[in-house]
Amino acid sequence: MSTKISVEERIAARAVDALHAKSGLRLEMTDKNTVLGTGLWPDMCFAISGSELELVCEVKNGLSRNMLEPVVKLLKSAAEGRPPMIMTNYIDAKLGKALRDLEVNYVDASGNAYINLSPYFVFIEGQLIADGLTQIKPAKPFSATDMQVIYALLTKPELLNQNYRTVAQCANVAMGVCGSVLRELKDQGFFVETIVSNTSGVSTVKQREWRARHQLIGRWVEQYSTLSKRTYLGEYSSPDLTWLESSEFVDFDAQIGGKAAAYRYANETQMNIDGVSVYINDQQQWQFIRQMGLSKEASETSQNSSVKVYSKFWGDDHDAKSAGQPKMVHPLMAYAELIEQGNEAGRLAANQIASRYFV
Repeated sequence: MSTKISVEERIAARAVDALHAKSGLRLEMTDKNTVLGTGLWPDMCFAISGSELELVCEVKNGLSRNMLEPVVKLLKSAAEGRPPMIMTNYIDAKLGKALRDLEVNYVDASGNAYINLSPYFVFIEGQLIADGLTQIKPAKPFSATDMQVIYALLTKPELLNQNYRTVAQCANVAMGVCGSVLRELKDQGFFVETIVSNTSGVSTVKQREWRARHQLIGRWVEQYSTLSKRTYLGEYSSPDLTWLESSEFVDFDAQIGGKAAAYRYANETQMNIDGVSVYINDQQQWQFIRQMGLSKEASETSQNSSVKVYSKFWGDDHDAKSAGQPKMVHPLMAYAELIEQGNEAGRLAANQIASRYFV
């Protein structure tokens, strides 16, 4: 993905120059991430020249309206309350309005811009795509089944060099799906593949090595809603959440996600918090609901806690198991859930997970 990184840097440089030429406002880079394009952390930070105002920036090599909201959720989480900004090749009027509605500053490489950071205000619209600048279309979105395979690869990196049968068992998909997903990931530069000889030199095998795992984590999180919508079984209500640590819950092949998992990953012992998500085998749904005493009463109209139930889509456990203890979903799943919620408390917990597990 080194080419992608250099493209991002060129986009940022052209956007900064175009903004200065059109408005006179100069942005000065104050920080640059060593791993650009992940969405997990800010790509770059820019200060407005002559002031102490700083914007946290995500640089995108092409940005579509369909992917805008999840990208913005990741950006706002990474920004940690600081003003967010997107830089990209080109922002047309419709995309610009969508960004303004989401309260995100933007600058493109053709001179279109919106910066609303008192006392500075810049709004430039209608600039045509600049000469020599190619509008890159974002990569084709992953399907829900693709997402299952990628989740298995990201949570168990050693699977990258396993056979398709093993990958398929962990991802709970057909073997044919694994081949097509791996070819697509290779074509996009997320890993490289070389042919190596065995110790006797008689035969050869393919050896795969990650090249842009952080970027793939970011892509997976951006598109997590594709998977969550398909696996969502329903929202229920519970008078308390003490059953999360009960022996009855442990006996189910269930896993805890969302805020509850984030608390545990942050080394907090408290489990009885507002709202929880649980992943179960879908054939156990009704037995689980009855045994845990869940109801369809809306939690927002009572003192009860919300419990969102999802179907486990993976074929192998991806969590750290502790005998007799509740199981947590993998940190990647907890992180994606928190980002999708899009609230401030969730962002803070998500950042803790990212800094602890994704560095």
